[in-house]
Amino acid sequence: MSKFGRQRAAFSDWLSGVADLAEFTKGSTVSLAVTGLSRAGKTVFITSLVHNLLSALHQPYRMPLLKVVGEGRLIAARRAGVQSDSLPRFPYQQNIERMASTPADWPARTTNISEIEINIRFVPAGALGYFLSKISSGIATLKLKIVDYPGEWLLDLPLLTQSYAKWSRATLQLWRRGVRAEIGRNFFAYLSNYRHDARATEDDAKRAHELYCELLLTARDQHGLSFLQPGRFLEPESFRNRPSLWFAPLDIPDDMERPGDNTLAALMEQRFEAYKTEVITPFYEQHFRNYSRQIVLVDILGALLAGREALDDTRIAIEAVLESFRYGRGGLLMRLLRGARIEKVLLAATKADHVPEVQRDHLAALLRNMAALPALDVASSQAAIDVAAIASVVSTNEDTQEIDGHRVQVVVGRPVGSETKAKFFVGNVPIRPPRPEAWGKPFLNIPVFEPPVIDVSPIDGIAHINLDLAIEYLIGDQLR
Repeated sequence: MSKFGRQRAAFSDWLSGVADLAEFTKGSTVSLAVTGLSRAGKTVFITSLVHNLLSALHQPYRMPLLKVVGEGRLIAARRAGVQSDSLPRFPYQQNIERMASTPADWPARTTNISEIEINIRFVPAGALGYFLSKISSGIATLKLKIVDYPGEWLLDLPLLTQSYAKWSRATLQLWRRGVRAEIGRNFFAYLSNYRHDARATEDDAKRAHELYCELLLTARDQHGLSFLQPGRFLEPESFRNRPSLWFAPLDIPDDMERPGDNTLAALMEQRFEAYKTEVITPFYEQHFRNYSRQIVLVDILGALLAGREALDDTRIAIEAVLESFRYGRGGLLMRLLRGARIEKVLLAATKADHVPEVQRDHLAALLRNMAALPALDVASSQAAIDVAAIASVVSTNEDTQEIDGHRVQVVVGRPVGSETKAKFFVGNVPIRPPRPEAWGKPFLNIPVFEPPVIDVSPIDGIAHINLDLAIEYLIGDQLR
């Protein structure tokens, strides 16, 4: 390239940089989606994150691994006002007041999509900060939109490539094994009296749908299962006034792909297709495509506590969730997202405070192992992915105790409903899913602990484990 050509290219780069800097001063926006499987702690995560960001200027020691805080470049973090076109507002204030009440209590889990926006004003790092100070006040703004949505919604993506008959056969085959067969006893009794080729009636379809939703809720709430489809059926109240979406799987013969006209199966198929069109597809096209950074929370400890089938089910659910981060060229997901891509994904094993520090690496290793193959697929599609163990709120302390002549690490906390604290030896967290013969006794002894004492004012912040590290990974590049 000639000298003139090099000068022209340098001038073009300079103009581009000035434009970027000007845009930087006006404020950029990043959407961070927080999702997770049941009881993983999404609501607590977002509440703690918001509270600690608002408190970071007063107590920077709470978030030192978030570099904009640790390097002293944070100017202010404030909640934004409600926008008229925004999603329902995440109930941060109610949650923090509930956690700070006497007696303290955990916030109620959220069941629908919501968001909260934090405006972060900061001094950019390095040369960018220097140049910005020459053309403006030297302060940049990041509008952080934190979006909360149920992870169960991501379990529905595979339905888009399945027919009703194929989905019914696969679903009922799964429900006839292990603990699921016991859970589904009432539902299967109903199916035995209502064949797929029975005459279609609204009452029969409604009863099948109600029994199937009860089955899903029992599996989640009483047995710790996670791979439950359709995901929206775990919130049946949201469909109370939409009978056109009431359906359930039926026994469909292997050689039948399309049900006969005017049959119960034909009615179910019509509603299954409506669910895909009216519920699944709009979520990906209108919402999911806007979330460039996502964190997926997983309660690995709870799955271990629930037993072998619950842990296996969690592994299957993780793989299904990660389907939403695979971008095969020309594939269904790319068509739904219209070219948008998730840039970063963090899989987080929650409740790391429930095990001693020496066990936390095991917690992350177990999640990494369970997600290894699907995670490789995500990585190959240019979405950066990582795994971490976190605790949004630290509700325990560490201590030691002598058991059978050996000094072991224990956690100390106040179980919900108890008046005193107690020591708990939680056992050893395996680094990979245990072999079948290893399930003879429970791996963990973990109660639900009460929240610690929290100041409702955003001054002192909330003790956590790796919350700042997680956010640095997800959005730190936007705060340089």
